[in-house]
Amino acid sequence: MIPAGEDPTRELRVLLQQGQYREILDRFMPLPDGAVDESPATGLFIATAATRVGSLGVGETIATRTLDAFRNRADDDGCMRCHNLLGAISHERGSMDAAASHFGRALELSRARSDLQTGARASGNLASLAFLGGRLEEAASLLREADLAYQRLGDRRGLAETYHNLSIIYRNQGDVSGSVRASEQAVRHADEVDEAGLTSLTTAGLAEALVADGSYSNVPELLDRAARLAMAADDPAGVAEADRIRATLSLALGDYATALALADQAVAEALRLDSAQLQAESAIVAVRALRGLHRHNEAAALRGEAEAIFERLGATYQLGLLRDR
Repeated sequence: MIPAGEDPTRELRVLLQQGQYREILDRFMPLPDGAVDESPATGLFIATAATRVGSLGVGETIATRTLDAFRNRADDDGCMRCHNLLGAISHERGSMDAAASHFGRALELSRARSDLQTGARASGNLASLAFLGGRLEEAASLLREADLAYQRLGDRRGLAETYHNLSIIYRNQGDVSGSVRASEQAVRHADEVDEAGLTSLTTAGLAEALVADGSYSNVPELLDRAARLAMAADDPAGVAEADRIRATLSLALGDYATALALADQAVAEALRLDSAQLQAESAIVAVRALRGLHRHNEAAALRGEAEAIFERLGATYQLGLLRDR
């Protein structure tokens, strides 16, 4: 907990930059009454840490209180950062209209303040929504805009995230070799940042790009690394994502039983974390495994569940791919 009368903002900033999310929560939660109103910057750091470890409900509650506190102070910079975080939480929980509203407001405020960093982050987040809506060119354009901003800033973390997302866009546009190259760039930048959660994300992304490319030899090693780093970062969603991609590899190798077990494991973890997109994407892998095992009734039922999630997410692109299969 925060000692009375103290503002730990500087220490929290350092811990957040180091990826010490669990330490932040262990030391500074629960917040004493009035702490957010007295120091909304503190609330924003703690809400961010909660979100990074998958405690979305806690993160949303604190971030909402923090946004109100920043508004009461007419602090546009703080409001901008809260909107960006709340957009990310809404996105993860499947509330896409709310996510678009928060990200759009963050982008407006960043442009008014000439804040290149937050503008780039908001552009990247809006790109994710454009991808879900099947607007791949728009998503790629927004990511390139973010890329230019991060290049100017020398922000390797931002570059790693941007190249990771570009890899996904390229893969879905059919440019598999471009996807692999973008993922390699993402890992290179993440390694320079040396943050376990970020490196886990980009390493898993490279593994998935290689599976799509039919290059399987290094994939198990990459996924072992991604899962190990996710555990070190206390990122259960990252571990589940590695399981989902491992299941995809098993599908490609024709091992449907292993694919189903891994996909089911990822679905269960996504449900626990309230991560709708991860749940639906993992369910799709399970559907394909069930079909490979000739369990067609179960596959049809699970496919219906995945379709319902994608409909709720407004994920018209993924929904279209699912219905074409």
